[in-house]
Amino acid sequence: MNVIVTDAEISALAESVVDARVVVGIPSFNNAHTIGHVAATAVRGIARAFPYTRALVLNSDGGSGDGTPDRFREHAEEARDGAGEDVIRVASIRYRGPSGKGSAFRDIFEVASRVGAVAVVVLDADLRSVTPDWIARLAIPIESGAYDFVAPLYRRHKFDGTITNSIIYPMTAALYGGNVRQPIGGDFGVGASLLRAYLDADVWSSDVARFGIDIWMTTTALAGRFRVAQAHLGAKVHDPKDPGHHLAKMLVEVVGTAFSLLEEYEDAWTNGAGSTVAASLGDPVETPHDPVNVDVGRMLEQFRFGVETLRPVYELALPEPLLLQLEAAVASNGVERVNDVLWTRVVYAFATAFRRRIIAREQLLSSLTPLYLGRVASFILENRERNDEEAEEHIQQLARTFRSLRSDFVAAWHAERRPS
Repeated sequence: MNVIVTDAEISALAESVVDARVVVGIPSFNNAHTIGHVAATAVRGIARAFPYTRALVLNSDGGSGDGTPDRFREHAEEARDGAGEDVIRVASIRYRGPSGKGSAFRDIFEVASRVGAVAVVVLDADLRSVTPDWIARLAIPIESGAYDFVAPLYRRHKFDGTITNSIIYPMTAALYGGNVRQPIGGDFGVGASLLRAYLDADVWSSDVARFGIDIWMTTTALAGRFRVAQAHLGAKVHDPKDPGHHLAKMLVEVVGTAFSLLEEYEDAWTNGAGSTVAASLGDPVETPHDPVNVDVGRMLEQFRFGVETLRPVYELALPEPLLLQLEAAVASNGVERVNDVLWTRVVYAFATAFRRRIIAREQLLSSLTPLYLGRVASFILENRERNDEEAEEHIQQLARTFRSLRSDFVAAWHAERRPS
């Protein structure tokens, strides 16, 4: 296995591989304790789904100090025994560009393009639940020519993925169509034509290169009217996070990228969302998921503190009726909820304020965090006694609300004055 550090050596790797119909890429940074399982599973998945097909399993690393590339090599090469080095190649690169997952993806895509890959799969390096079947489910629909992009469809705890459930999924589905349930899932299948579109985009020195790659990939596929599907993968086992403690930075990053994409793809979504719903491929995989611990009291306290202290910001971003409803919800200590309509209008108002740069964008996005926590607390209180399927129906109802208020948002987006 080679460790690649320059453009010339990336070219040399591509020339040594010559061709690979399927490429599985694994971005990493200090993932020595988990990448071995992911690497070995990727090799086994290729061997099962594409026997006798030339393939490449590629680690794109950010300069790990814990031996991540070595663990990748050891486990991938051990799993490859019997398949033959000429059939499944294994390599690691030190990616170029800004530190971040997007830069790791860019070099995976670059190598895949140079070796003539028909299907590319990317997997997170910290997966504990990945199975060989994931390769088949993500890659076969691409390799067969049926689709250009396959997103993951995970089985998740009703209180996991709160940024996705509260903002990214309903907004993306309402504005771009497709109904892709996990737009920032992290594990995707990509075809050659979409791969080329990704590489040709002028984003690789932007926030996309650092933290916005997942939503950018999904949005680009939807806005470009590529053929999109989603594959049932079962549970994605990772380290679940209490949204009241861990997700503020992620919200600023991911929602900021999503709002920026509204500007980039304005013509695509303001002229009407795509009407095609992404096909769900394969049978649902019934696997257990990890529990998620939540602290509703802490969320409500942060919600209260935010509404009380950030009112000057909210007066700039929100119409007065919305602000009054939020203050009423705070005063009720969770009895009066941040309901679907109120929350949808808040998100759309923040997107419009983001476009108009009413204050520094990072400051604006940070001020959304306490309101988001108020919404999550409301969702938890309403769904605490419901099962996952019943809670999912509530999320679908929120997505329908985002769609029903879409025309109001388009009008506000184009208006010269603040929406009323």
